[in-house]
Amino acid sequence: MLTHLLLMRHAKAAWPDPEQSDHQRPLNERGRKAANAVGAALQARGYGPQLIWASDAARTRETAEHIIRIIPGAQTIQRSSEFYHANAQTALDAADKFGEPENVERLMWLGHNPGWSELYGYFTGRAEAFPTGGCAVLQRIAGSEDWLAPQSWRAVDFIRPKDLM
Repeated sequence: MLTHLLLMRHAKAAWPDPEQSDHQRPLNERGRKAANAVGAALQARGYGPQLIWASDAARTRETAEHIIRIIPGAQTIQRSSEFYHANAQTALDAADKFGEPENVERLMWLGHNPGWSELYGYFTGRAEAFPTGGCAVLQRIAGSEDWLAPQSWRAVDFIRPKDLM
């Protein structure tokens, strides 16, 4: 049963190259270091995701790959075009379509702002600015049945790369 939902914004991306679309932007060096640091912090704190649902943008794919390399037992990365620059409702609709994963305790949603700040507000009732590489850790409230209901989760941690590096 899903016990933790992690909302992470992609790590710092390179400035756009005139030859690239926004969708193709890779991480820069700072972003790669931040993704590794956040992955290590998640693992050390016992929140390492077993499954990552990520936007299909290059910077989110690369962030997920760095996270998964750090965390033993991470199962897979599932990419979704529906998470690319999604607002909160679009991300919730995509998650509803995917369904609550079976045999997974810790699931990460990896995407973009402002949608991920909106998701955090939806689940917690609080505003939070998501820096690049920021990761909110939500814990499921005991007895909650609807995994996408806002009252099903409470914030237990917020990891910021600048606090780790």
